[in-house]
Amino acid sequence: MVLKVLINLLGIGILVCHAWSMRCHFDIDVKRMPRGMNMLSMLALASMITMVVLVFLGHQPLAPLLMALILMIISFVLFWASIQASRNVGLLPAFDEKLPNCLLQNGPYAYVRHPFYTSYLLLWGGWALATWNPIALLPLAALTYAYWTAARSEEQKFAATPMAGEYAAYQATTGRFLPRIFAR
Repeated sequence: MVLKVLINLLGIGILVCHAWSMRCHFDIDVKRMPRGMNMLSMLALASMITMVVLVFLGHQPLAPLLMALILMIISFVLFWASIQASRNVGLLPAFDEKLPNCLLQNGPYAYVRHPFYTSYLLLWGGWALATWNPIALLPLAALTYAYWTAARSEEQKFAATPMAGEYAAYQATTGRFLPRIFAR
């Protein structure tokens, strides 16, 4: 039971960090949040409630709980490394219609193009694993699709900026969510 409480508290704590970043890190007018970001926030809230309930109500073997805890800790570390790497550039939030104004290639961005989304996926994947319940795959799939859609949209916007060529070269050497083992 202690591990279940720890996993749920860690998950909720990480989501609080994500909410903080929307207000204090990303370049966003919280009064005019992009519609897609509002929908993603509602999906995350519903998913959090689902995960908390499933973790508490289910019976899980120790191994998935420990693996979930590891994934969630990695998510937390990657999130803060991404904050550190992007702290002075005013990144846009998911689904913002503005064109990107910078191309980061330092810190976690040297390995993946979307380290924030990777950290979010590690959180949700770990939390779903902790439930040890196939129902948790539904919110995980929905969130994965939302982050994939947001990432794809952001990548398309780079084509309309003066950074298009540099971004194409960057894409050739880094993975979207996972590091590329062999560059093209």
